[in-house]
Amino acid sequence: MRYLVTLAIFALATPVAAQDLPAFYAVSGVAADDVLNIRAAPDPEATRLGSLTPSARGVEVSALNDDGTWGRIPMGEGVGWVSMAYLAPEDNGGLPQVEGLRCFGTEPFWSYEVRQGEAATVTTPDDPEEVLLAGGFETASGQRWPFSSVAGADHLQAVLVASPEAQCSDGMSDRLYGLSATLVLTGRISRTLSGCCELTR
Repeated sequence: MRYLVTLAIFALATPVAAQDLPAFYAVSGVAADDVLNIRAAPDPEATRLGSLTPSARGVEVSALNDDGTWGRIPMGEGVGWVSMAYLAPEDNGGLPQVEGLRCFGTEPFWSYEVRQGEAATVTTPDDPEEVLLAGGFETASGQRWPFSSVAGADHLQAVLVASPEAQCSDGMSDRLYGLSATLVLTGRISRTLSGCCELTR
């Protein structure tokens, strides 16, 4: 009996094995009449910022604390922390399998939304919105990252390169993202832009 109790304590103290981040997770192991608290810091005594329902899905974890027991998630214009003991990775929830990315930056403001194998939409302050045909997300042979996506039309081509970076900031809020981005546009628009990305469904 003592052996089983020791194993249970060890399991609770051991970091949850996580897939490459950022990635989508689902709440798991929370009772139907309970919630998973979102904290201001990776500490059960930290200020409570909000909560996730027992059935919540598509929770984007962009970073872990040092021992891997808490995950950082977006929370309004900032971030919050939830216990990884109550999150389970979703199938195809991370790159390169995830369905899409939303990337953006400032100075100048720009946005780029891409769904792999479908379409990409690019917006800049000085140009009308463009819709391009997009390929899939890829990595270099034998490498885990960076991730690339190529899209184009007759008069405009775009190459997006994204890499994990836990401290990527939009420069406008306290929110942090898990991917840094470089977007290279050629053709009617010739420009290289930098910013951050988040996962999309």
